[in-house]
Amino acid sequence: MAIDAELSGQLVVDLSRVVKLLRAVNIAVPRFHESLEPSAHPLLFAIHDEPTRVTDLADRVHTDVSVVSRQVRHLATLGLVTKVPDPDDGRASLVILTTEGSELVSRVFDGRGQWMAEVLSDWTPEQAASLNDHLIHLAESLRTELNALTSVKENS
Repeated sequence: MAIDAELSGQLVVDLSRVVKLLRAVNIAVPRFHESLEPSAHPLLFAIHDEPTRVTDLADRVHTDVSVVSRQVRHLATLGLVTKVPDPDDGRASLVILTTEGSELVSRVFDGRGQWMAEVLSDWTPEQAASLNDHLIHLAESLRTELNALTSVKENS
């Protein structure tokens, strides 16, 4: 059964509001590293999930390669990441977290996890789990749509 246009429109408005609120919170919360913008956290999380090449990292965080390359250089100057030879292709490099980078990711996970627990303190565990399941499903749907849009654009 399809979702009607009115509900779909309201979802767009509500999601936009949540995105804006999350950006405002990111600006207002204390930093976990004095020289690191919270906008770099998704990049660190992606590297933590799987060390990878800069080009693949850019795809995973849905950001231009030049931006990710610049961010990786900055993270390297802070001692949070380093590059190592790709075992599958010695000409290429993988970006990996340093010990300091891994410790930072752990602090961010723990700190943001505690913060989210406070935000959701009036929710039941089932409601929080349901939200998580729905966010994962939404992300998968958005990824599918992005892939379709990218494919159309490349074939035009």
